Amino acid sequence: MIMPSNNSQSAAATDANPGASALSEGAEESCCDASSTECGENAATAGGEPAETGGTCPTPMSWRGVMKKFREEATTAVVNRDGYSLYCRAWGEGEPLYFLNGFGGTSELFVLTAAVLRDEFRCVFIDEFFSEPGARLPPRTATVPEAVADLFAVADHFGDDVISLYGATLGGALGLAAMHAQPQRIRRAALQGAFAYRHFSPAERLLISLGGYVPGRLQHVPLRASVQKQNHGLWFPPFDGSRWKFLAEICDSVPLRIIARRAALAQQIDLRSQLDQISQPTLIVQTEGEGRIATACQAELKSHLPHAEEFWIDSTGQVPYLTHPHRLAKLLKPFYRGEPLPESGSAPPAVQDVAATPFANTTESHDD
Repeated sequence: MIMPSNNSQSAAATDANPGASALSEGAEESCCDASSTECGENAATAGGEPAETGGTCPTPMSWRGVMKKFREEATTAVVNRDGYSLYCRAWGEGEPLYFLNGFGGTSELFVLTAAVLRDEFRCVFIDEFFSEPGARLPPRTATVPEAVADLFAVADHFGDDVISLYGATLGGALGLAAMHAQPQRIRRAALQGAFAYRHFSPAERLLISLGGYVPGRLQHVPLRASVQKQNHGLWFPPFDGSRWKFLAEICDSVPLRIIARRAALAQQIDLRSQLDQISQPTLIVQTEGEGRIATACQAELKSHLPHAEEFWIDSTGQVPYLTHPHRLAKLLKPFYRGEPLPESGSAPPAVQDVAATPFANTTESHDD
């Protein structure tokens, strides 16, 4: 059965020690902390090989080993919709936890976090395209109700009447739409970089409409590597350069038409008048490096959702599920259990100031 994949699959197959999936949770937390100054010259990976850059701490998680284990163990499914298919995988045991993609990349970006959660949650991943050459892409446009219906169609396929969600950026916004559309089916939701509404300038709207007809993948866009590095590079574990390559390979594999399709969905979302009707427990996950617009959008969610709490994670960047999976999982586990959260990090003063202000610059581009 064909399932979503990316260029990193070949790298995973040739990993020198694919069975080394992770270190202890304590090692992940201490060594992945960007504020740590204890890394020296001779770090080793979880498989015992030299790390790509220095550090006395071992690499916190061998992503190649995790991905190999995931691809061997995950239950795969293709859920057929009207004229297109959804490619799904489920991994783990316990209560169903559905991961919803952001603007870029595929669901495999969540796998490192799922590796820490799968002992008590069955993690479900959904992709709206299969990334192998020649695979048929979904329609160029979709409506928000259709995207929400896709989520529940996958839940029906797996026999899940009630689910929890983790949504990143666009996935968080679609998660809000699903929580409003069928509140009886969503138990809890953690939303990271989510929004109820995002302004798009006329130039952005033109690019999105044209992007649906542009061939190729993100890897063909000039300067895309420098933009990725500027947005995300600072927050990656300094002694595991290969994990950065993993992000780049997954993002580069996404067709431009898919990115335009997701952005067109985001244009349609305006849930500002419905926020006070969304009553499920909601965790607003804020991260250092998320950007001014994302911070303002999440401040709006916090102020209008009836049962929302916020948690600030410092030193992780905009993809904490990849840069610091143990730290994120340590937050998510008690939230989904309904238990008190660990102590939150402290937001820098500049970000705290922005959180209190409205949308001051409606023409600023996306941070994601």
